[in-house]
Amino acid sequence: MKTLDVSEAAGIIERMDGGLDGPDVVETIDLKGVQAAMLKRGILYIAGTNEFSDWFEFNFDFIHDRAPDAHGFRMAAGDSGAIWHAGFLEHARIVYAFAKPQKPAFIIGHSLGGASAQIVGASLGVPSLSFGSPRTHLGRAHFGREGFVLNICRTDDTLCHLPPRFFGFRHVGSVHWLSPPAVEVEEGHSITSYAELLEAGPLPPGFPEAWPPSV
Repeated sequence: MKTLDVSEAAGIIERMDGGLDGPDVVETIDLKGVQAAMLKRGILYIAGTNEFSDWFEFNFDFIHDRAPDAHGFRMAAGDSGAIWHAGFLEHARIVYAFAKPQKPAFIIGHSLGGASAQIVGASLGVPSLSFGSPRTHLGRAHFGREGFVLNICRTDDTLCHLPPRFFGFRHVGSVHWLSPPAVEVEEGHSITSYAELLEAGPLPPGFPEAWPPSV
């Protein structure tokens, strides 16, 4: 099976700079604020917010539901019955409709794009790399093909800790944490901070430098 270098994936997202332009872009979608692009080598890139402050400006109903089990977050059930943060599910459904006929070999995304990559990757069974993304799923039940999804999180990235795990939320797939030598509360969420940390190292023991891991 082909693999994608984790550091390279972060570099691709950084070069895309939250947009859809670039020499490797083959086809794009820009619908209802959802942006994604098929790149060469069969890589599906899902655009997302780059700064934590952007979440307060992006209209995805981050906190709206008064249902007790949602703990203030607006939730919705997917086609499988799994319970998701409603904004992330709405975003992922648009990406899924674009991605399925494209048959991507890899899916990559950061922040909101990473949240979508979790859901789409596990739904399609495509190796997916998610950087700096929030927890998308409510409950412990296994969803789809989660083994295809890898989440890369910085310990100082606030968004990776939301919604809170003690409320029952979790990332879909495996999660590997990076601990920077110095905490960067304001910049720790940016894809540049991830790319630089992956490049500088050293990486934690057992950290997968390529995805999926070669057998």
